[in-house]
Amino acid sequence: MAPLGALSQAWVSAEASLPLGWRIRGLWQFGQTWIALSEGPGIDDYASGAGRYEYQALQRLADRLRDRRGLTTG
Repeated sequence: MAPLGALSQAWVSAEASLPLGWRIRGLWQFGQTWIALSEGPGIDDYASGAGRYEYQALQRLADRLRDRRGLTTG
């Protein structure tokens, strides 16, 4: 199990990476793999991340969400 600080930081990073109208749906463990899932407003809007530890799944989810969201400069 990851230290609580790493898990908290990964969760905050994933939340900060959410595109408008999206939310984190949950974090599940299947065997030794953790899956983090996020859903958007559309029926096909979803992203996930997986890893051996909770924080890895959340970090990978955050990476995918940032890619989907694109640049936020303005």
